[in-house]
Amino acid sequence: MKIQHYLYVCLSLLVLMSCSEKDDTVNEYGDWQKKNEQYFEAAYLAHDYDFSLRKYSLTEDAATDHTDYVLVDVLGEGSGTASPYLTDSVSVHYVGHLIPSPSYAAGYQFDQSFQAPFDASTAVASRFTVNGVVSGFATALLKMHRGDHWLVTIPYQLGYGISDSGSIPGYSTLIFEIILEDFWTKKKGDRD
Repeated sequence: MKIQHYLYVCLSLLVLMSCSEKDDTVNEYGDWQKKNEQYFEAAYLAHDYDFSLRKYSLTEDAATDHTDYVLVDVLGEGSGTASPYLTDSVSVHYVGHLIPSPSYAAGYQFDQSFQAPFDASTAVASRFTVNGVVSGFATALLKMHRGDHWLVTIPYQLGYGISDSGSIPGYSTLIFEIILEDFWTKKKGDRD
């Protein structure tokens, strides 16, 4: 019995010594471009969203591809009929994450202005100009009304593109929960 136990311990040590640390690491973003392209194309073709919006800068006669669109799920409707202009400032609540990956079943959350679920009594909106964000985010904002609450899926072509951007790897589809609180036209001399 002691010999079997000894052999088992020796065999276990050999197995452990032959393993490198890299064997246990998760390749979070392996084949990331392909995974993101497949994810967005599948979402686009499934039509499992309320509507799509073509990139704001494309003219009506421009030939388009599915990657020229953002996909929108309406989580709540606001009021009014006005939408911000490209040069307007906005007050927005948002949470941004990537598509699901091995370690992040709901997708890695890379940025936020509130802790989900949204609580208006504790959330503090972010302020920026519409033209200061990626074109997919701007495309959505340009069609939103005060109080609109949307889930927006943005292909990497309308997001950060093929280059890494901080904690966001290149080729990343971006998924944003967005609530447009308010918007206004900046006047000369405004500091906000």
